[in-house]
Formats: sequence, structure tokens, C-alpha cells
Amino acid sequence: MLDIRISPTATPNPHFLEQPRARNQTNLAWLQRALKSKGKKAGEGPMLLLLGGADPISFRLRVAQSHARHDLTPSSWSHVVLVEPGTGDAASARAWELSLDPAGGFGYPPKTNGVQRANLRHYDDARRFPNIGLIHVPIELEPVREALHQFMHQRAVVDAVDLVTRWLPYVWGAGRAGNPLLDGQGLPSAVMVETVMGAAGFELTPGIASASSCPEALWQAARWWHEYHAREDGTPLMGAYLTDHVLCEAPG
Repeated sequence: MLDIRISPTATPNPHFLEQPRARNQTNLAWLQRALKSKGKKAGEGPMLLLLGGADPISFRLRVAQSHARHDLTPSSWSHVVLVEPGTGDAASARAWELSLDPAGGFGYPPKTNGVQRANLRHYDDARRFPNIGLIHVPIELEPVREALHQFMHQRAVVDAVDLVTRWLPYVWGAGRAGNPLLDGQGLPSAVMVETVMGAAGFELTPGIASASSCPEALWQAARWWHEYHAREDGTPLMGAYLTDHVLCEAPG
């Protein structure tokens, strides 16, 4: 099991609600609707786009995170993208990620500590990414931008390139590579988000160390740690989600 604390809160976050998908609705259309219905309390801070894929790499990542769940069932999530507010068009939003399956290839990761510009159109296919969530983080955008710049240019803080090279053998099934999460090596995308938010002054996931973070931990923070965030910063995480794709359910 992963060393992760369970929230003492017994009720889920009332500001993080399920948003059903309309018939044949794409992920960008779903996201556009979520952005329009966010409400004034969500503010104009950064957002986290959670994704749960159905492809082989996503499958392995979702299973790997079962150790972050009390019932050991696979996570609904495989990736997270940091999205900046701005234009009303979800497809053109400025976004950042640390993907293990980047649409444009890896290029030369050391230049940016592995961080890639994300094209949200890559995640539009609801069949490939059936699970989707949008989390509004109650923090100013500028400190997040500064922290992201530091993350990209100071590998001494977090060597994300090393993280990527630890996870690729696992997702590709190379040799006897084990689950890096069990060694405290978080998923690169979540570690980036966690580190950047922490440097900007917001403790995103109280239940787990930032170096061991994963999309499942972000999901748990949004769904169950709302009382903690409301007490510490005055405003809980807000947003919407859809988790129609389940790999397996706990018996009983």
C-alpha cells in the first residue's frame, strides 16, 4: 500500500459535482460546459484537468494507482494537465503537462525538465479518455506561472526527467520494472502540479507527500479534503467530473 492519509471528512465536496455527458459529446465540449458553469466563487485561478484513459498506457497507470485506494481497485484517472484561465475557448487554452505519452513526442526533455505544452485537442476523444474532471484551484495565477518557470529550469528541486525514465519501463512492460509509486516515485504529471502549487502557496493534497503524488491523490483531495482546504485557505477546490469508465469494482 502507498502511504496516504484518508480524509476525516465523511461527506464528499458539495462544490465538486458530477456533470453528465450529453449524447455523443466530446471532451472539449464537456470541458467548455464545465467552464461556463463554474460560478464566480471558482475565481480566475489555475485549473487542473483530470483524465482517465482507456488505452494500454492509461490502463497500466490506473492499475498502478490502486495502491492509493483503500479498496485496491484501479483509479479512474491516468493523467493531469495544468490549465491556465484566459480565453473562453477550451480548445485554445494555454496548458502544461508532463505526459508519458506526449502527442508530439518527447523531444529533448532536459531543456524544460520534461514539461510539455499541452494541446487539449489531443484529449478530445471521449472513447480514448472516457473519464474527465476539472478542478479549480483557489490561488492567484501569477505565482503559479513563476513556480512553473522555476520547476522547468531548476531540476535540483524535482528531477522530472528522472521520474519519466523511471515510469516508462513500467508502462512499457520492460524487463522486470515494478510500480514506481511503491518506491515513493509519483506520476510525473501529478508531481509537477503538486510541486508547482505548493511553491505558489497552496497545499493541494494533504494526504500524501508531493514527491509521491498521483492523479488519484488529486481526485481524493478535490472530493474529500474540502473541509481542510476551506479551513486553511477559505475556499475549497471546486469543479466537475465524470467517471463513467470503471475498470473493476470492489466485491460486495
